[in-house]
Amino acid sequence: MQLPLFPLDIYLLPNGICKLRIYEQRYIRLVKLATTNHHGFGLCMKIDDTLCHFGTRAIITDFDPLPDGFMSITIKGVEMFLINNHWQDSDHLYIGDTSPVPNWHSKGINFIDQSISDNLQQLFQQHPDHARYYPEPKFDDITWVCQRWLEILPLEVNQKQWFMSRNDCSAALSFLHTVISNNANLK
Repeated sequence: MQLPLFPLDIYLLPNGICKLRIYEQRYIRLVKLATTNHHGFGLCMKIDDTLCHFGTRAIITDFDPLPDGFMSITIKGVEMFLINNHWQDSDHLYIGDTSPVPNWHSKGINFIDQSISDNLQQLFQQHPDHARYYPEPKFDDITWVCQRWLEILPLEVNQKQWFMSRNDCSAALSFLHTVISNNANLK
């Protein structure tokens, strides 16, 4: 699937939601393309000036013009993808030929510790501005919980890419268990 690409340092995974402020002409064009092609656009990260291999296809769920002439859009991650090839148009908008990557499955994966979900619930209570993006949180879905944690944690881009390349949430779950357990022991 060909998608316009938006390289950002934002880590958004399937079912993740965030707001973006759009002001460059090439990204205003991206918004127009994303709303007319019904496929959305690709959100991807960069290391130095190189696009990373994995990204997330996102759809625009809401947009508002801002008083300064810019635009605010709310996006939702739909599926991860692999960039097979990419190029830049004359306005420097990246376009990519992408292949979908299946979302993580959680079949056969058990919660190591309920505290991973409980701590995310506490974090949402402490940050209602973030929690309002998720009116129906899925704290009992281990994939959803792991993906929300990975979006929030300050990880290096190569770590985020590594997690995206996995087939399921088991590596993320093990990592989160270690991080959250260590953090709880520090209190």
